[in-house]
Amino acid sequence: MTFVWLLCLTSLCMTLHLGTSSAIKIQTYNAGLLSQIDNYDDRKPNIIRALQSADYDVMCLQEVWFGDDVGMLKRELDRSVYIYTPPLYQEKMFWGTINAPPCHNAPLTVACSVFNCADLVNNIPAFVNCSVDCGLMSESQECISCLAFTGLDMMLRCFNYYRRESINAPGVVLLSKRKVTSAKTVFFEPNVKQIIKRAYIEAEIEDVGTVFCSHSTSNANTKYYEPNLRDVYKSWREQNLADSRKLTEAASMFDKPLIIGDLNTSPDVPAYNVTADLEDSYNHFLSEGFVSPYVTMVGKCTFCLQNPLVIDWNYNNVLDHVMVRNHTVLSAKRFYDQNTPGQDIPMSDHYGVEVEIEN
Repeated sequence: MTFVWLLCLTSLCMTLHLGTSSAIKIQTYNAGLLSQIDNYDDRKPNIIRALQSADYDVMCLQEVWFGDDVGMLKRELDRSVYIYTPPLYQEKMFWGTINAPPCHNAPLTVACSVFNCADLVNNIPAFVNCSVDCGLMSESQECISCLAFTGLDMMLRCFNYYRRESINAPGVVLLSKRKVTSAKTVFFEPNVKQIIKRAYIEAEIEDVGTVFCSHSTSNANTKYYEPNLRDVYKSWREQNLADSRKLTEAASMFDKPLIIGDLNTSPDVPAYNVTADLEDSYNHFLSEGFVSPYVTMVGKCTFCLQNPLVIDWNYNNVLDHVMVRNHTVLSAKRFYDQNTPGQDIPMSDHYGVEVEIEN
C-alpha cells in the first residue's frame, strides 16, 4: 500500500513538473522610454527594477531608443538573460576614431529647425516639412531618430558630448531566458531614412520556435509625413498594413511562429469599450491563420484613456499582441497595469500583454 501511495505521489509530482516546464510565457511590453512621455527619468528605474524580477521566457520590448538605456538593461539584468538589439547607430568624430553624439554633424540643420520651425511644433506634418526644408533628411539616421525621440525641449541630449550615446533607431529589444540559436534584424524599409525607423527582430529560440519581435508603424493621427516614403504610402494605415504583410510573409516559412510586440493595430471590443484602430492589419493577421489570445481571452485595452501617461488620444485600444499560429494557448493576461507604488502613474503609457503557451 505504501509503495502504491509513493508511486502515485511520484507520478503526480512528475506531472506537475512536466506541466510547469512545458508552459512558455511570452510577453510584450512597450516601455515608452522617450522624453515625450511624461516622467521619463522617474519611470526608467522602475522599469529596470520590474524587469529584474519579471517572470517570462521571452519578452519583446519596444521604445528603448537610447544607447544609454540599452546599456542599462545589459548591466542591470541577470547575465543569464539573452539581450538582443538591432545594430546601434553611432556617430563618429576625429576621422572615425572617437564616438560622437548623434547630431555632432548637424548643428546648422538643427539651428535652422529651431529658428524657423518652432512655432509649428503642434502641427507635426508642418513641422516635419519645415525641418526637411532645413536639410533634416540629409543628416544621419541617428540624428534624425534622436531628434524625433527627444523633441525640441530635450534636443540637447542629441549634442551631449559627455554621453556621446548611440541610438537604437527601431527601439525594439528581445529578452530571452531560453537559449537563442539565431537572431537578426530586418528593417521594414531598408536603406531609407525615416523619422521613425521601423524593424523587427527574428529569432529562433529553443523550446519556443521562431519569434518575430516588432514595433510596427503607429497611427500618428495626422496627415502622413514620412518624407522619403510619400511616394510609397499615402497614410499610416497603408504603411502599417505593409508592415503586417511583411511579418506574416516572413512567418509563413515556419510551422509555429509567434509575432509579438506593439503592432499598432486594434480590433473593436465593445464589451470593454475598445475601439478599432488600423483594423485592416489586425484582420490581415487573422486571415493568415494567426490569433491574438489576449483579445479573445481578456480583451481589455492596453493603450487606455485611464492611463494618465496617454495624452492627445481619444480611444481605448488593444495595440499590443502576442500573435500565435499552431500553438496551444494556456492563458493570457495584462500586466504592468498598476501605478508604481508611491506614484500616481504606471511605468509606461502602454500596459503589457502575456500569453502562456504549451511547449
